[in-house]
Amino acid sequence: MEELKKLNKDCYEWLKKIPPQHWSRSHFTGRAHSDVILNNLCETFNGKLNEGRDKPIITCLEFIREYLMKKIVNVEKAIGKCTGPLTPTAMQTLENIKKKAEDYRSVFCGNGKYQVSGPWMDQCAVDVVQQTCSCRKWELTGMPCKHVVATIWEMRKNSKDVGIPETWVHEVYWLKTWKQMYSFKIEPINGRSMWEKSVCPTTLVPPKHGVTIGRPKKKRRKSAYEIDDMVKGNSASRILQSVTCSKCNNIGHNARSCKGQKASAPSGSGKGKGKAG
Repeated sequence: MEELKKLNKDCYEWLKKIPPQHWSRSHFTGRAHSDVILNNLCETFNGKLNEGRDKPIITCLEFIREYLMKKIVNVEKAIGKCTGPLTPTAMQTLENIKKKAEDYRSVFCGNGKYQVSGPWMDQCAVDVVQQTCSCRKWELTGMPCKHVVATIWEMRKNSKDVGIPETWVHEVYWLKTWKQMYSFKIEPINGRSMWEKSVCPTTLVPPKHGVTIGRPKKKRRKSAYEIDDMVKGNSASRILQSVTCSKCNNIGHNARSCKGQKASAPSGSGKGKGKAG
């Protein structure tokens, strides 16, 4: 934080007001078993719904239901082709960790604790009983870090029945867990003509809707924080920038949407005119 304060004091003051457990990996609880601090997952899902966003409510919900119905089946087919104890992504991640762990050395300290050292003066303490590492990656992600993998290999050298590193991965990465997550199905339903009639005595009519100018919007509404970032980064859209009408010279609209407003008189008008002699 002190380095950030030297770099940008405004950013330091803004970030200091937010509890660190909401933005700093060093203060995450580890309950989610993920160190991702972005909302990429929901943004990806949100992007898949662009096609049905401009549809009426029922049609939009039907679009989402059909998308999820097909998505579950496609994922189930992909799971059927997988082998091994972990998901393909988790297996690849663990293999990369194993390659890094080859350069580390683990020393037993007693009481299930190990001191693990490697290149670039990287040294951490591993507790296999509490399943923690001082780098906190094992605790945050549920995936054994390079220090833990080196420790597991050291334990196996001493004829300890500890299994392979894959058995130390949290169950959220297991292939069995992935199968359970997609074990449910979205059942097909009949068409609208076969739906049961509602017993509600009130007839719901659509709200009054006027024809808007221009192409219908499909992008989601940006939050106030995103708009502030766009303005500070000089990337604001035309909607956020001031527009001057070429017909009436008023600010806030263009000539296409001009309704003939009278231009306000400029300040200081009439000054400097001489009197008729």
